[in-house]
Amino acid sequence: MYEWDPVDLRRRLEPLLRELAVDGTGVTLRELRPRPEDYPKAFTAAVVDRAREHYERLWAGPVDFRHPEPDAVVEAEVLPAAGSATLMPGRVWASWRYVVPGRTAVLSYDGLVWCDYHWAWFPKPHRL
Repeated sequence: MYEWDPVDLRRRLEPLLRELAVDGTGVTLRELRPRPEDYPKAFTAAVVDRAREHYERLWAGPVDFRHPEPDAVVEAEVLPAAGSATLMPGRVWASWRYVVPGRTAVLSYDGLVWCDYHWAWFPKPHRL
């Protein structure tokens, strides 16, 4: 089983998500593009090829990321994958949202996975 510390990973993740929110250049977003070696870390053998094909196609075009308003606060949750036919068990996945204080609408995202030394973004992995 993969060892992880949720406090440490959240601490690493939150500055990245704040930077992603304000980066108009797209550099931070491109840094989250999965590397070839990330696919078998994130997905089971049964779906790894399908995941690779799907996400390579997705990342070849513009990725759907809407920047939050400047006063938005980021909230992140990190949890290990459990009992899934598609996600590698024990691998830590994150979901996050940008919340503007006093408003009910939020921007929500998921699919960030910790790949040992970096985060990779596989938006909406439940759709595989």
